[in-house]
Amino acid sequence: MQVQASENQTQPTPTAPPPKRVIWVVLLLGLLGFTAALIWLATRAPAADASAWNLSSPFAHLIDTYCPTGLQSLAQKAAKVYLSPWLYLLMAAVFFAEKVIPADRRQPVFSVGMIQDFLGWFVLGGLMRVLVLGVFVSGLYWFSDRYLTGLRIEAVALWPTALAALLAVLAGDLLNWFHHFIRHKIEVLWLFHTIHHSQKQMNMFTDLRVHLLEYIVTKPITIFPLFVLGLDLQLAFWLTLVLESYSRIYHSNLRTNYGPLRYIMVTPQSHRIHHSIEPRHADKNFAVLFSFWDRLFGTQWPGCDEYPQTGVDDASFPHEQSVGGLRVVTNYLQQLLYPFAVIGSRVWGRRTRPSDAQPTELPPRETSP
Repeated sequence: MQVQASENQTQPTPTAPPPKRVIWVVLLLGLLGFTAALIWLATRAPAADASAWNLSSPFAHLIDTYCPTGLQSLAQKAAKVYLSPWLYLLMAAVFFAEKVIPADRRQPVFSVGMIQDFLGWFVLGGLMRVLVLGVFVSGLYWFSDRYLTGLRIEAVALWPTALAALLAVLAGDLLNWFHHFIRHKIEVLWLFHTIHHSQKQMNMFTDLRVHLLEYIVTKPITIFPLFVLGLDLQLAFWLTLVLESYSRIYHSNLRTNYGPLRYIMVTPQSHRIHHSIEPRHADKNFAVLFSFWDRLFGTQWPGCDEYPQTGVDDASFPHEQSVGGLRVVTNYLQQLLYPFAVIGSRVWGRRTRPSDAQPTELPPRETSP
């Protein structure tokens, strides 16, 4: 049975928000929990492996048998994260919040876009992401230990681990802002980043809608400050996963700007502006974790109560129209091929679509995020 995309997505229907007191309590508890998680990981990450409540035990033999020896520890950590009930409790909490305070009330929680992002980019792409994360975290640390030891700030070793972790998160987030900005400005990078911005139905798995090559390019930039500041490999791995988990929250279909907390943190409202299809919102709100970078560099959109439609204005992009049968797989592959098809058509003078290879007008450079 085919699951068809909703045709009526032109304007979101306003929905009455819950009492402000309830929102503030939830946001305060969430922020305190997020901060506590960072501190706990900074001080207890090695012990977390032994005490984690997870479903990964059946996969331990496969990891020991087929995973390279140097990557087995990271593969086991990744399995514990992606198979942890805590991850799915977070999903359930976000799904509930999307029902209570949706940014677009017409969008169902289990929309075509959400199913595609979950099955295509979370499940199919998950193995590649885990492998890339493990390879890059360990590989970068090996390369840095061997060739870049002169860049390490040894004095940080005397700091409390939590303080060093906080500095690493700040430095990494600043670098994230810059490389995010660059991906919008350099055309070939934008073609790969278009896949992430193409989602018309924002959901918590849209965060994972990232081309593998883009992930490979950006991940070293994120991890580099963790090495320079001398954080150990296990802590770097867990910090990266916690920060990625927060990104899933603000990619969701949520109607909230966090009130005064929006001056510090990226919010579902501010990041929806970044994904807006409206040209007036182009190149705004690049921040990944802390929103004050956009205010510092003049790229913050002033409106805090706007919830525009999202996506890219590119008729040649292979948007998912259904997810029945094998369409999830074909949608995923077509979207992976999209940037190569556009680059190839420009190089060879051909005007093709990756979905059907039929002649079409070559899309102009997309400037709307």
